[in-house]
Amino acid sequence: MSELTPEEFEEEKYVDYFPQLQTAYKRAFEEMNETYDSDLVHGIDQTVLAESEPHYEGDGEFTVDLPEDPLDRLQGVVASEEKVRQVLDRYVEELEAQLRETFGVGEDA
Repeated sequence: MSELTPEEFEEEKYVDYFPQLQTAYKRAFEEMNETYDSDLVHGIDQTVLAESEPHYEGDGEFTVDLPEDPLDRLQGVVASEEKVRQVLDRYVEELEAQLRETFGVGEDA
């Protein structure tokens, strides 16, 4: 899949590429859940990343747009804002790495 283009990804991400997206999100969740507080990881997964939008920028680079006010979406999670922000940032990095690996592009491919 190394010939993936941003246009192709945008057109096909919820059609032909949906299984790969699910795989990348699942792997990122599993990786994060092994390292960080499971309540926090689960909360981020269900309330923030469930509403995220992945984009392929080209040259092996993925980005993930988060919903507006992502920290305000977390309810019932006991953690400081700083801790939530750190884990969310790390989670997005992990998700972007898993997207690169799953789609066979970029430095992790």
